[in-house]
Amino acid sequence: MRTLFEQSLLAGIGILSMTHEKAQKIVEDLTHRGEVHRDEAKEWVEGLVQRGEEERQSLRKLIHDEVKSTLDELGPVTKQDLQDLASKIETLGKQEKG
Repeated sequence: MRTLFEQSLLAGIGILSMTHEKAQKIVEDLTHRGEVHRDEAKEWVEGLVQRGEEERQSLRKLIHDEVKSTLDELGPVTKQDLQDLASKIETLGKQEKG
């Protein structure tokens, strides 16, 4: 039962934006309502903060992977590509004059 309650709580509070202060406030409110025992409060706060950090890291990785995949698919010109091309043009210009 606690797992279902915890899942609902996490979905409802926007776990991605969870800070220690927000988690503390939420757990204090739950404690006052009797939904969390005082001796469990610290564990809940730490769990919420940890879960928030895990979710943020997961989202960062997902965004990174998607951007990388899109860039790989598009094949944009890199700074190094432009430098290589400029070098080749310079070399060709010298050969033509020489």
